[in-house]
Amino acid sequence: MLSFKSAVAACALLSASAIANAQSEPAPSNEDEDEVGYLLEEVLVIGTDQSRYIVDNTNALTGFELDFLELPRIVNVIPEQLILDQKITNLNEALRNTPGISSSDGFGGTNDDFFIRGFRRNTVYRNGFRRATNFLTNLTNVEYTQVVRGPAAITYGQVEPGGLVDIITKKPLAEQRISGEARFGSFDDQLFLLDISQPVTDWLGVRIVASTQDANSFRDFVDIKRDAIAISARVDPTPSTTFNIAYEFRDEARPLDRGTITVPTGPDSREIINNLIDIPISRRFGEPFELFESEFNFLEASVEQRFGDTWSARFGVAYEDSIANDLQARPRSVFIFDADAPISADGFFQVPAAEAAGLRQPFFDDPTDQVFLSRRTDGSRERDLEVLYLDGIISGEFSTGIFDHRVAFGAEYRDIETSRFFVVTPTTNGFPVDEGGNGPLLNIRNPIFGNLPDDVPTEGLPVLTSAQDEFSFFFNDYIDLTDRLSILAGVRYDEFTLDLGAGPLQSENAVSPQFGITYDLTDFASAFFSYSQAFTPNSAVNPEAGENEPFPPEDSEQFEIGAKAEFFDGKVQASGALYRINVENVVDFIDGAFVLTEGQSSQGVELSVTGQPIPGMNVTAGYAFTDAEIGTGNFAGNRVRNVAENTFNIWTSYEVQRGLLEGLGLGGGVFFTGDRFGDNGNILSLGSYTTVDLSVWYTFTTPYVRPDSRIRVQFAARNIFDEEFFPASGGNERINLGTPQSFFGSISFDF
Repeated sequence: MLSFKSAVAACALLSASAIANAQSEPAPSNEDEDEVGYLLEEVLVIGTDQSRYIVDNTNALTGFELDFLELPRIVNVIPEQLILDQKITNLNEALRNTPGISSSDGFGGTNDDFFIRGFRRNTVYRNGFRRATNFLTNLTNVEYTQVVRGPAAITYGQVEPGGLVDIITKKPLAEQRISGEARFGSFDDQLFLLDISQPVTDWLGVRIVASTQDANSFRDFVDIKRDAIAISARVDPTPSTTFNIAYEFRDEARPLDRGTITVPTGPDSREIINNLIDIPISRRFGEPFELFESEFNFLEASVEQRFGDTWSARFGVAYEDSIANDLQARPRSVFIFDADAPISADGFFQVPAAEAAGLRQPFFDDPTDQVFLSRRTDGSRERDLEVLYLDGIISGEFSTGIFDHRVAFGAEYRDIETSRFFVVTPTTNGFPVDEGGNGPLLNIRNPIFGNLPDDVPTEGLPVLTSAQDEFSFFFNDYIDLTDRLSILAGVRYDEFTLDLGAGPLQSENAVSPQFGITYDLTDFASAFFSYSQAFTPNSAVNPEAGENEPFPPEDSEQFEIGAKAEFFDGKVQASGALYRINVENVVDFIDGAFVLTEGQSSQGVELSVTGQPIPGMNVTAGYAFTDAEIGTGNFAGNRVRNVAENTFNIWTSYEVQRGLLEGLGLGGGVFFTGDRFGDNGNILSLGSYTTVDLSVWYTFTTPYVRPDSRIRVQFAARNIFDEEFFPASGGNERINLGTPQSFFGSISFDF
């Protein structure tokens, strides 16, 4: 293989040869001028294909295509190239590029988990299917990600009110493309990716995407392994018929990292322990044996039949099968003692049990205070999940008198079956096991590991099972009343049945309407209003209502008004929206238990801009103000935990298009998250934070492979100012820590 310098020299030699030939040949005649210009454009352009930053119109929300100005809602799109530029590998990091999204705990960093418009969202869609697992999404097989704002029950079904995330996976391309990347980064992070798309005939194409990642972390005893392979095929037996089939397998192992803890500092105040005493951010309060292992299989197939130019029918089926095991050293309670309290450094009381309880202090009020943790080993073992998905949609266009209609009829079915064992040991209490105790406490300042069981048998334990059936159908109609005024009207019916293995079945049904108005202010600007509802069953069990009795379903509604505009001949899109969401029966998971807050509201403002104002330049920016408030209960009027009132994001890049520096690119981003509370009682502040990322690359062609083939050498720095921050809280003993300054280098090719 040629070295980097040799490749650059080859490109320079090719360019010089082309210039010399152009100078020695006679000037083209007028009739050949356009053809010659096209050939020069085809051969000499060097750099990243700018079309990889653009995603065409999608049918998100309606079931039929509406362009940016027509849709009376906000949908943000994150293309694959943006992810590659920023060198990120998980969905939460990708969502920094859209406004109004805050991170959540994510079950110790093993699950996708975030808030949209103030509401927790831990379910991710895949090509329109509501994925039952929420394992971390592997972005290597994602073509683009779309974020639909607000209740979107019409097309997507039972969703949380703040919005949803739908990942669109890679499909076979019309032309051959072979691409790949080798990436190396901080904390021994290594990632290798190969992406091959190959047309076999003019009616058959296949694509294979394979990746492997092996990484450590800035946290102690962390080893992450992620392997994935995706195979897809597209068959066009006739010009009007298309079959798609795809299979993806993922195998992942990573520890559950519960982060750091908080301590009470007064009757109505708590503080993160790292802000009070000198604890390195690398220190974990778990155990080296902690592990979350998962295998994920997803098989999907669809057939689309087009009838003329305006009508089509698509039917899909998918099957999801996953197996997971997790085991963790779960923190249960914080113990605070005076500096001279009779407790050993290895966590054993030096006094009888009757006296030990009186040693515990209510608050941390002196830097010399001792802090210990009681813990236990627990986890879900042999967790098995199987899901069958069926869906179908018919869409088309027709006219009634002077009105033009775009309509969609759809139906969906989902069957979910799960089973698992839950293992648990007694909670440590600071006394030796041989004396009737349950083991030592963990010293925060000087932790000693290895004092908890690292394996808990499942023999004799009951199998916990659940089964859920869901059925729904919907209808949407987009009507052009005049050349400038359009309305969107839709309705959806949902029903579901839940069986938790004991007690009565839970059955619910609901009708959810949607209505929107769009008015074209000019040819490049529009205003809209929308109203929508959503319905979401709560499968979590309510401990106060009886054994295996779930919480009541969640109902939501949203009012939204906004405006959109296109600039630079449609190459830049901007949108702004004001909204209010009201929800009943909101369930949250805090400190290991489900809690019903009964009601919640959210209102706010969102602004976003994305596009390519000039050739080679790409911009993605957004700002959101989110006022999310608990409506009822003990915390009525408080802000929702983890939700920032203000968020801001901007990423811009420029790649030189001509001249000696052609192919040189530079990108940078600023991501701001405002202050958040770590609890619904609003006594713990997580603080605000700003991270800054930079990326520089050089792209050059390799004409000895193919005229349009490219190689890119890239260096990226994330959190370059080494900001210390806490992204989210899962409760008083579960505070996530942000990744410090890190660097990545990569070489990628696109042939």
